[in-house]
Amino acid sequence: MRKLIILLALLIAASAAGFARADEEPTSIEQRNLQLDRARATLDDAQKALEDPNLSDATLRALRARVDTLTHELEEAIDKLTPRVAAIEARLKELAPAAKPQDAPKEPPKVVEKPEPQKPTVKPAGKSGTEKPSTAKGAPNVKPEADPAQPRAPPEPEAQTPDGVARASADAELDDQRRLYDAMDASLKRARAMLLEARQLSAAIVARQRALFARTLFLRSSSLFSLTLWRGALDDVPAVLQDSAAFFSGRAANVVSRMGGRRAEFVAVLLAIFIAFPIALALSRRVARRSDEEAEPTPLRKAASAGWMALVLAAAPIAAIVALTLAFDGFDLIDATLEPIWRRFVEGVARVAFVYAIARAVFSPAHPQWRLVDPGDRLARLATQLVTLAAFVLALARFLEQIEETAQASLPLVIVTRGAGVMIVAALIVVAILNLPRRASAEEDEAVATPQGRDWLAVTRVFGVLTVLALVGACAAGYVTFANFVILQIGWLAATAAILYVVVTLAQGGVEAAFAPASFLGRNMISGLSLRREQLAPLAVLLSGVVTLLCFIVAALVAMAPFGFKSGDFLATIRSAFFSFKIGDVTISPSGVLVALLLFAATLAAIQGLRHWLDTRLLPLTRLDSGLRNSISATLGYAGFILAASFALSYVGLGLQKLAIVAGALSVGIGFGLQSIVNNFVSGLILLWERAIRVGDWVVLGDEQGYVKRINVRSTEIETFDRATMIVPNSNLVAGVVKNWLRGDKVGRIKIALAPPSTVDPEAMRDILLAAARAQEGVLRIPAPQVMFLGMEASVFRFELWCYVEDVEKSARVRSDLHFDLYRRLGAAGVKMTAEAAPTVVQIPDFDKFAAAAVASALAVEANIFSEKRAEAETEAGEAKPDSAAAE
Repeated sequence: MRKLIILLALLIAASAAGFARADEEPTSIEQRNLQLDRARATLDDAQKALEDPNLSDATLRALRARVDTLTHELEEAIDKLTPRVAAIEARLKELAPAAKPQDAPKEPPKVVEKPEPQKPTVKPAGKSGTEKPSTAKGAPNVKPEADPAQPRAPPEPEAQTPDGVARASADAELDDQRRLYDAMDASLKRARAMLLEARQLSAAIVARQRALFARTLFLRSSSLFSLTLWRGALDDVPAVLQDSAAFFSGRAANVVSRMGGRRAEFVAVLLAIFIAFPIALALSRRVARRSDEEAEPTPLRKAASAGWMALVLAAAPIAAIVALTLAFDGFDLIDATLEPIWRRFVEGVARVAFVYAIARAVFSPAHPQWRLVDPGDRLARLATQLVTLAAFVLALARFLEQIEETAQASLPLVIVTRGAGVMIVAALIVVAILNLPRRASAEEDEAVATPQGRDWLAVTRVFGVLTVLALVGACAAGYVTFANFVILQIGWLAATAAILYVVVTLAQGGVEAAFAPASFLGRNMISGLSLRREQLAPLAVLLSGVVTLLCFIVAALVAMAPFGFKSGDFLATIRSAFFSFKIGDVTISPSGVLVALLLFAATLAAIQGLRHWLDTRLLPLTRLDSGLRNSISATLGYAGFILAASFALSYVGLGLQKLAIVAGALSVGIGFGLQSIVNNFVSGLILLWERAIRVGDWVVLGDEQGYVKRINVRSTEIETFDRATMIVPNSNLVAGVVKNWLRGDKVGRIKIALAPPSTVDPEAMRDILLAAARAQEGVLRIPAPQVMFLGMEASVFRFELWCYVEDVEKSARVRSDLHFDLYRRLGAAGVKMTAEAAPTVVQIPDFDKFAAAAVASALAVEANIFSEKRAEAETEAGEAKPDSAAAE
């Protein structure tokens, strides 16, 4: 124990000393300049090497590695020089005030230059020129009023004063700091310039690599089905076989000579590896064996088992080939000429082992209940065999290509070897397509049924046919390298997708299990952070969503790893196949538009996936109401659409700053014909953000009422109680009057009007109504039910029962129950609800005819009366005339 403590103390002391040394500047300015000189030489060599137009991909990779290493070294040098330069600059600023008296002599000469014409008058007073110093000494006595000249005392006496000593020391330190600052600043600027040059050189190397990849990938040769190509390849086979045999015999002799006296040790190591390999393989199969007792394992258990099986099955062969490599390296048996072939062999073994392990993990031929993808027992076994055989064919083709390259085979033989591998893989795909079951037989087999109802077999069949046609067409057109590249990338993407599924399932299941209330973490979060049990589920879903997003990002990067720098040139090469045209400052091509559409679709799909995850996973676990959840989802959808459109337009070259003309045209269009659409769109945004009307609310518009089902961009869907859908423009909801029963809460009031006869006792009537209201479970106790005595008439009394329900959506049911209960109670109390006395109405047949006759007779009588009165008046007037004449 004491020795352990001493050892730990020594380690701590060594670490502290190391950190202390790390804080010091490891190199002086001279050594730093030497380092920059070496970097300058490296950059010059790289630029000179890059002038060769025939550099191979391996040479370019090595050159880029050197430049990248140099870039890191320059960045480290800049990081170390920058704080030192800043510190020296701060020191100079502190020393600058002490340097002002020293700088004063530079200004006084301008003042002293004025009395200089008096110097000839002083010279005659002296006997010789040696008296000039005395004159200078006596100058302050002659002209004491000359203040600017007074500080210019002789340096000898002033240097002996304390102020002069301090000023001289400050001046000396200032000079040293200035020289050091100039040197450090020059080194820093030099390092920054070289860093910029290194980055530009790295970009030039990447461009050369992309160009080389494009030329190699789209290298067109003779058609694979050309007889001339096969004839040239077959003619070159004997020479290649002879050269290969000579090469391997020479390498074998070289290996034997390198072993020397260690042959027995090497053979013993090989025997140990070959003996351990079968044992490790048997143990791996035993460890990876799955249990048949578990009938229906969970997705988490399936993913964990698949991941474990893939690791265990691939471990044994990969460990064996790594052990062989270490043995060969340990005995120094592989020289530079044999190393590429051995590397291809190791890559092939690793690829086959990896593909076999993933296929066994995904399809699980012997254990149907553990399959991640269940195409049926026969297809699972066939898929495992075909996938493994395809990996073996591709690995063998690449191994033979490396041998042919070493033997300097002709180009036709290399193309035939590569094309043969591609065609064999295409044939395996055809075999898989032919063995896919028909839809009728697939529907009978439960193992291949999909819960989503999608016909994945048809999708797989179509994808397989298109892949075969693409491979055969590329080989027939002479693009054999491109066909081989497509095969390799399909396999890589499939492996990445399988690993992604396993990792995502494990991550989601692990996070949800970790945040379970009964788990260790869940219990501690509940007790330590005072969280409620229901709050753990949203946290788990949110964290699992973040982990899933990170997994997808990493998977995308891994999927693009084989492309690397080549992906950009791959798209650029395809884009160059299409023409382009220019509109103003924007160049538009069909390929650019296609990529922009794909980018728009991908971004929109990602946003929709996020919306689906929020709607189905996270938001249902929160306490947010359905209206707020819909507002969040809809707003995210609108923002995602705008973001996707911005990305697509930016890719085409139509940035937001270039859309001013389009915006002006849209404003004119809005002014003339799009007012209604824009008004409804803005009204929809107001509804979503203001939330005066939410999804699920019970609203009343005029004579119609119903539930809000969806708030769209232009209109809102309302489902009436008759199960009809009413489409209402959003502007009507914003500008019109809308009754919302569920705006604040769900509490509602019920009013029931009764008009019993005036013979009832009002107090008894109130007791009956309150008893009926209190007997209903749906009626709230607070506010309490109330009975209003609204009117007394001759025949009836008018009452109203007011009561409140917790959920206004149940008011109709509560009202109905109240009516039944009131009818029963009123009947038991002897209260009869009599109808009010209606006015007596006498109906006479053909009343209209009688009325017309009565009106006619009345008019006739009135006419007779009028004529009689007129006759009487005329008679009286005639009698009055003779009387007047007699009087005269």
